[in-house]
Amino acid sequence: MESKKVARLLKVMSAAAALVGVLFFFWYVPKAVNDCAVIEPEAAWLKWPGLIGMWVIALFCYLALGEFWSVCTRIGTDNSFCAENSRSMKQIGMLAFLTGASVLAGAVFLGFCGYLNGALAFLVFFILCIAAGIGVTCLALSSLIGNAARLKEENDLTI
Repeated sequence: MESKKVARLLKVMSAAAALVGVLFFFWYVPKAVNDCAVIEPEAAWLKWPGLIGMWVIALFCYLALGEFWSVCTRIGTDNSFCAENSRSMKQIGMLAFLTGASVLAGAVFLGFCGYLNGALAFLVFFILCIAAGIGVTCLALSSLIGNAARLKEENDLTI
């Protein structure tokens, strides 16, 4: 598959992820938080802190998607191995770690308030594993892309 087709497919998948994110962060989460506030009136005060926390996580996710879109654009111009892609992958990795740290901070806060149950703790653990996996993978790719970019630059200078 040529670079333009790969880049186009990656951009379609990114747009689909952005749409799913909009539905999740701006429709499902507020609805679920409102439902929880009705079911547990004594925890209704957590509504706005919870929504703001989720929107901060959404911001990190959309910043990462923006960086990935830039990577896809450079892939489409047949510039896959460049310093910019290495930096973008490093930023995506750092945003994944920030997302995981935000989720962990929210879980600790809920734990101190007495609202962290076993199912939610398992979900937090699952999200932390995914965030850490994405972060480590992106940092490894950043290193590999950076090395490839340096090799490409050296080869371009010798020709």
